[in-house]
Amino acid sequence: MPPIQSLLTPLLFMSLLSSTALTTMPDITRGSVHTTLGTTSITSAAKDSLVPLKWKAAANGMGMYDSKPPVSNGILYYSDINSTLYAKNIASGKMEWSYPQGGHPQIVTNNSVFFIDHKERLVKVSAATGKVIWKVKVADQLIEIGAQARLMNGTIYFANESGGVTAYDPVSGKRLWDNKEIPMYAGTIYGEYRGVLVVSSTVNNIRSQFYGLDPASGKKLWRIEGLYSYVNYENGQLLLREQTDYAAKSPSAPVPGYQLTLARLNPVTGKITARNNYNKIADISKIRNNFTIIQDSYVYSADMNPDTDRYTLTRFLRGADAEAATTSYEQYGSWLAGPAGGIAYFQQDNRITALNLADDSVTSYNVPAGKALHLQRVGKAVFTLYNNGYIAVHHYDTGALLGMIEAGSTYPSFGNITLHNGTALIPTEHHIIAVALPQQYQ
Repeated sequence: MPPIQSLLTPLLFMSLLSSTALTTMPDITRGSVHTTLGTTSITSAAKDSLVPLKWKAAANGMGMYDSKPPVSNGILYYSDINSTLYAKNIASGKMEWSYPQGGHPQIVTNNSVFFIDHKERLVKVSAATGKVIWKVKVADQLIEIGAQARLMNGTIYFANESGGVTAYDPVSGKRLWDNKEIPMYAGTIYGEYRGVLVVSSTVNNIRSQFYGLDPASGKKLWRIEGLYSYVNYENGQLLLREQTDYAAKSPSAPVPGYQLTLARLNPVTGKITARNNYNKIADISKIRNNFTIIQDSYVYSADMNPDTDRYTLTRFLRGADAEAATTSYEQYGSWLAGPAGGIAYFQQDNRITALNLADDSVTSYNVPAGKALHLQRVGKAVFTLYNNGYIAVHHYDTGALLGMIEAGSTYPSFGNITLHNGTALIPTEHHIIAVALPQQYQ
């Protein structure tokens, strides 16, 4: 994923990141209300119930932006602050090999690892030994942090923030084509849709631009500009959320409009084929969207009002008239995550609530107290990061507290947590933490 930039760009990025992480979680079923009782503070709870770490490794934080973990055949690949690339056995914690002055793994396959090194080269090494297979120069100048490589349909697409988009053969490293005219600042390579490679970037940290490229030649086929963020691909169309720029302008008077607008983009022509507006409201100038997801017949939107400093989750019926009633979950507190598998998570004071959207039953996690910054369910475990750097691990169904993980974070945050053969891998801004989960939490 591209790095977080400023203003509305992080909202677009977090929308994509959250959608990627949360939609991969399994379905959740829920019965009646469960509550874990207690009023213990987060500090004392941490002292009494620390979860033992399987291992912990220093990292440079780039893994926080991976939608999928760089794992293959039981080996995790990651880089540290000096850009040394490591291959670590997840089960044992043993270091299999290292590559000095390498880089964060961009692509991991069964046999190979691809990364961008400090000499502006795309490098392919053996996943088993770290031995170099090939290197190719991909930039003449210093590469920005936003450079990225993606393997799609047998081709590596490389994007450089000041160098456009280039295609390479993953077997030989041969350059197939190069289009330096495509600006990729804070950009994303989405993939091929109906024979068109779709990428996007920011225009001015507020507006975005989407491009359609010929995957065989790199030729630009179309461009569209606006306040768009990717939501989904369905029925041959890209589904984009279209927003206004009033949040950046901070108007003095209320601005009427729609809380949600979804636009359909034809990837072949680059034309918007339809727009659906939802929930006409008196003032849209203070809406800052964080997350949009489609589940079944509904669209869910998590939006922040800076006046209240909290996120509200709203549900819209797909295809409904703009005047149709919506469902707000504001009464459950500030939105944290979801819906995923029909469950959304909220915080109200010191309580975390898991709400089953089908029957409104809840599971409450009442311990520990503190402001939650991030939450993710993995397997049967719910990981909640608090503002002092501790991570609480609860059972998703009973609310039972397994214990606390001391992340040791200066600025608490974590990326996409994954479960590998019973081991939870937690990427933070300074470390990768491995925790063995009991069977009932897997």
